[in-house]
Amino acid sequence: MITTGIESKVKIQDIVSNQVPSFILDESPKFVDFLKTYYTSQEYPGGPVDLSENLDQYLKLDNLTPEAIVGFTTLTSNVDSDSSVIYVSSTRGFPRKYGLLKIDDEIITYTGITTNSFTGCVRGFSGITNYHNEFDSEELIFDSSSSNSHTATKSVENLSSLFLKEFFEKLKITFSPGFEGVNLNKNIDVGNFIKEVRSFYSSKGTDASIETLLRILFGKSGKTINLEQYLIKPSDSDFIRREVIIVEGISGDLSKLSGQTIYKNTDSETRAVVSEVEPFTRKDKVYYKLYVYVGYDDKLSIEGTFEITPSTKSCDKVLPESEVITVDSTIGFSPSGIIYSGNNIITYKEKSVNQFLGCVGIVSTINKTGNIISDKTYYGFEGGDISKKCTFRITGVISDISNINNDKVSVS
Repeated sequence: MITTGIESKVKIQDIVSNQVPSFILDESPKFVDFLKTYYTSQEYPGGPVDLSENLDQYLKLDNLTPEAIVGFTTLTSNVDSDSSVIYVSSTRGFPRKYGLLKIDDEIITYTGITTNSFTGCVRGFSGITNYHNEFDSEELIFDSSSSNSHTATKSVENLSSLFLKEFFEKLKITFSPGFEGVNLNKNIDVGNFIKEVRSFYSSKGTDASIETLLRILFGKSGKTINLEQYLIKPSDSDFIRREVIIVEGISGDLSKLSGQTIYKNTDSETRAVVSEVEPFTRKDKVYYKLYVYVGYDDKLSIEGTFEITPSTKSCDKVLPESEVITVDSTIGFSPSGIIYSGNNIITYKEKSVNQFLGCVGIVSTINKTGNIISDKTYYGFEGGDISKKCTFRITGVISDISNINNDKVSVS
């Protein structure tokens, strides 16, 4: 039987008969029954004792299963006012015993369950039906009820999962702003959604994020239509939804970065979403235009600062184990740090105007005019596959598009 997985370790109601002295039992035979009933009223799933003993279990994301969060099932047959067995479509997510359920205005507890029924039902029970009073949000609602008849197809609410639902709403407010007050699809693995929600926000604006949103809310797949492809744009428009970054590949297939998030190697908080990749050739060398999604507000979807990756060329041949590299210029490079050249990952301690000094990590020869690149590179993953990392450097950024005169653009 699948439930929330939250069960009390040891229930007082099960051991109380062994704790009462015999002389009390001789004088008051019903005293043990009274204590059992009292502790049952405190230890039922979602009750005061249960919450205090099993709070660590309630706070586990893995217990936010779809059936526990939704917390409803349906009657499959009529229920009389004195019925002790209630048949439903499923008991998934309900406690194995002493749970609380609600049909119409009647609260019911039970002593056991099967796959599709509640057994040993106690009718016209009392319990907490809501964690928020309409007139005072901090006030619980405790209701009493009387036994009634109910017809098939009526909804059956799991009152024992109210705390889990409340905890889930707090998590949505904290970790997934924008989803608070929104009912997710009943088949969503809520625990997994909360754990991975950051990846959803980092890919916002892409076709993949829209597809994910539809599945989260409605459990449906959809097709994204980019209205930009159907718009007639005036030639003098100064509106922009995307910026274009000119990059040179270092490793991997950059053509597969469309729809993916790119990051700065030295600052993972600098990121942006690539909406389109366009390769082009300049002097027999392949470069790429990465169209970075900006959004409908200024810089809404670009975090951090994207800057041109400093690069220079070696003026002389550099042999392995050398400690000095003479270059055209070190302008733009950090006072100390890491540089790349071919397969060499080189750490330098300081620099002059045209030399990197105190170098460590030169394992293969650097030829004259060999490229020296700063570690301020960027990376993404081919098609979202984290095992296929591709790195690149920025050579230029097309921004501040202006079509006022002769359709020229400025490059920064």
